[in-house]
Amino acid sequence: MVLEFAAVTLLGTVDAGSADHWLGGYLAILSVPNYLNLDGVMKLTVDLRRGAGIYGVAHMDDARAGFFLRPPRQLDYHHRDTERQKQLLRDHFGDMGWEVPRLLSELDQTPTFYFDSITQLRLETWSRGRVTLVGDAAYCPGPAVGGSTSMAVVGAYILAGRLAEHVGEYARAFAPYEADMADYVRRSRGFAAAAAKSLIPVRRFELWAMVNAVRLINVLPTPISRAAAKLNNNGVRLHDSITVPDFTAFERTPDRPEG
Repeated sequence: MVLEFAAVTLLGTVDAGSADHWLGGYLAILSVPNYLNLDGVMKLTVDLRRGAGIYGVAHMDDARAGFFLRPPRQLDYHHRDTERQKQLLRDHFGDMGWEVPRLLSELDQTPTFYFDSITQLRLETWSRGRVTLVGDAAYCPGPAVGGSTSMAVVGAYILAGRLAEHVGEYARAFAPYEADMADYVRRSRGFAAAAAKSLIPVRRFELWAMVNAVRLINVLPTPISRAAAKLNNNGVRLHDSITVPDFTAFERTPDRPEG
């Protein structure tokens, strides 16, 4: 279905007080040579409060290294200071074995580097005046843990549908858009918070449980693993279980004016 609607600014600032909610972790991704010849495989090492890994796929000439960190308190750095961010990785991962020293050595020449806190945005409203937000600008559940891309696509679809429903009356479209997304956003935030904790264990038992869960998944037949995942719509299948409104009645036709 294709919907056409009046142009509206989707990126902007809606001041609703302090919206950032740190989930306790950090992640870094960098491009590295695929020296392990990985194809659809991720290898990693984990420890308390930290983990590092590398993965590669056939369509990529290089591989991606990932670092996950859960320090006792927030780190002191500026979001544009990449040299400080790289030094933080060296400080926190420098004593890890396996492939970590090689991955850290790539920090000085990597063409691609990303470092960020695992942080949610919790705004009371996503709209003000003629501006509304969609995707991470409105309800980022946290990078690497919350399904941001799925939420952005669903949010854009619902916003487009509500604008088509209320042609020329954007203020009337924003409220049902937010209402339609509210439960999805709430559930995604809860899943993301839980995922952030399980992704970076802080206790020995949590580390043991994580390692053995991965081992179990790797030995289970694929049909059984998929069947188990389908049992929980608040977990890994959350983003597959969302039902969106039907806006086909508001598709533009030759006798329907543009909004």
